[in-house]
Amino acid sequence: MDRAYWRSPDAYKRLQAFDAVGFAFQFLSRNPDFARDRERVQQMDRRAVLDPAEVKAFAQRWGLLPRSDD
Repeated sequence: MDRAYWRSPDAYKRLQAFDAVGFAFQFLSRNPDFARDRERVQQMDRRAVLDPAEVKAFAQRWGLLPRSDD
C-alpha cells in the first residue's frame, strides 16, 4: 500500500478480508526486526542447518506460539 494513501478507506479494502490471525500476520510481517529474524531462519533452513529448537524459539519470540510454562 502506498503510504501517500494511508487515510484512504479504499487502501484498506484488501485488509478487511483477513481474519484476526491474517491481519496480525500482515502487521507483523511489516516489522523490520521480524523480517530480519525470519530471513535468518530461512537462510538456516536453506543451508539445512535449522534446528527445531531454533524454529520454536523464533515462533515464541514473535508470539506465533503460546509461551510455555518452563
